[in-house]
Amino acid sequence: MQSEQLLRSVRPLSEAIGRYMVPWLELDWPIAWGPAFGRSGRLVVEIGFGNGGFLIGQARQHPASNFVGIERSWGSMQRIFKRLDRTALTNIRLVEGNAAFVLERLFAPDGIDQVFIHFPDPWPKERHHSRRLIQPGFVRLLAQRLAPECEVTIATDHADYAAWIGAVLEGQSLLRSCFPSTSVHDLPGRTPTRYEQKAMAAGVPIHYFVWRRAACPCGGVAVEKVGTMPNVILKGTYDRTRLLDAFASQTWQEVHRGVRVVVKLVEGYRNSRGGQLIEVMVKEGELTQHFGVLVLPHSDGEVLVKLSAMGRPRPTRGVKQAVWRVAQVVLDQHPRMRVVSSTVGGQMAMAGS
Repeated sequence: MQSEQLLRSVRPLSEAIGRYMVPWLELDWPIAWGPAFGRSGRLVVEIGFGNGGFLIGQARQHPASNFVGIERSWGSMQRIFKRLDRTALTNIRLVEGNAAFVLERLFAPDGIDQVFIHFPDPWPKERHHSRRLIQPGFVRLLAQRLAPECEVTIATDHADYAAWIGAVLEGQSLLRSCFPSTSVHDLPGRTPTRYEQKAMAAGVPIHYFVWRRAACPCGGVAVEKVGTMPNVILKGTYDRTRLLDAFASQTWQEVHRGVRVVVKLVEGYRNSRGGQLIEVMVKEGELTQHFGVLVLPHSDGEVLVKLSAMGRPRPTRGVKQAVWRVAQVVLDQHPRMRVVSSTVGGQMAMAGS
């Protein structure tokens, strides 16, 4: 009975993930959002959708528009999946990830028609102000992704953060306020979020910033293709029973095109047929990927090093580095082996940690 109940609870979640969650690591960037929804329409983005109430409400009110929710909290993702499972909405897609990274890489310049940012973390301690979402660079990026004459709405109930947001917005020229003032305390016709309702009931003033993008276009962007999955084939004499017997956790790092890349081989796991799964973590700027690299021996003296299905990583430079580094560990332990084939792109140099 318990297993049946567990299956019933897991199935709706897996179905909701397949229906609503965008597998953005597997797609070309920026994403072609029309095909992702299966139709054209205004593209509306909510950054940090919380429990999903506002996003779902907007999708119901505006069925002709396409809505993308961005959230880094898996707990929030699970909550909105449960809510969406009780609806018949087809105009919502969800992205789990860092807002600035997602906005920069997954959306084309001039490609978004409206953005909502509701009650971002104020990080009230001064030493944490650098963690605030609303920063000059983020606002510049946001303006570049908005289509000309389209709007962003930012709401906060934190007075100090409101002053910060106002200063950031007033210090740039790509966006301009839709009101004579920098912010307002009331938006007629607005449907408040649940958090917003609680703040209003407690008498806490809400600061709304509604700013519109200037008319000038921002230009095009290069498409970043997914690319080939990396693998390395080794051949030579080796002890199949001790393929990676002396595996130890290792870390490498470099700065590539201004982005810090960290590759960490975390742990090794042996299977019954002599193969190995290496657990890997790769961090490239704001993008972190956690996945596995397989080391598979063959009867003809070859060893295949390739990505496993675990984590379904995007083959970035760091991921290719990880595959090459695992292959190098095998070579170091079995010096009579050599590389006979590689899709990594040649030996990759990386500074030691």
